[in-house]
Amino acid sequence: MSKLTTLTISILATAIGICPGVLPAQAQDGGIPSGKTCRVTDPTGTPLNARLQPNGKIVNRIRNGRTVYAQSIARDDEGKPWVLVAIKNQGNYKILGYVLREFVSCY
Repeated sequence: MSKLTTLTISILATAIGICPGVLPAQAQDGGIPSGKTCRVTDPTGTPLNARLQPNGKIVNRIRNGRTVYAQSIARDDEGKPWVLVAIKNQGNYKILGYVLREFVSCY
């Protein structure tokens, strides 16, 4: 089973809900370290679509300027990087979905 399939199943299993525990230590793809603080920086001025998988069904919309936490990176069929993002909610992480990497700034 591929890492993307496993990750997708995990997301489905949590139904884009609350995920207790600590995020993994390092994001896949050598990109953003997992748990890295990021901010949504979508230049369009509209909420950023968060998807079930890269280029998949929209499951959330995230306002510009919102702080999110990177969990992993995946690539779509065209090779574009997508970041799985979460927010903190009472000490747990709530997964929001995948967003295009170019629309989040991590620090």
